[in-house]
Amino acid sequence: MKNCNSVKKAMDFLTQKQLTFVFKDIKKIDNNILNLWLLKRNLNELINLSSTSARKLNLNKEKLQSLSKEELFDLVLLNPTLIKRPIIEINNEILIGKDYEKI
Repeated sequence: MKNCNSVKKAMDFLTQKQLTFVFKDIKKIDNNILNLWLLKRNLNELINLSSTSARKLNLNKEKLQSLSKEELFDLVLLNPTLIKRPIIEINNEILIGKDYEKI
C-alpha cells in the first residue's frame, strides 16, 4: 500500500541509499509469497495487532495464540492488511517494519 506512511518512509530510505527496489502491494500477496516469508520469519512476527484490521477482527494476543497456524495463515491471506509494513526482501532476509533501517 503506497499510501501507508511506513511504506513511504521505507521507500524514501531505500531511494536515499540508492537501492533499487520493486514495490509489491501487500493486498496482492498469495500463498506462495506468504510461504516464502514464513521460511525466514514467524507468522506472529508479521502480524500488526495494533492495526485497524486487527481491531476490526477483535484480534489480540490471546486470540492470536488460540488460533492454529493454518487458521492464522488463512486469516492473513484473507486480511493482508494485518501484516506489519513494510516487508522488505533483501539478501535472503525478510525485514519487517523499521528493520530496514539496519540496511
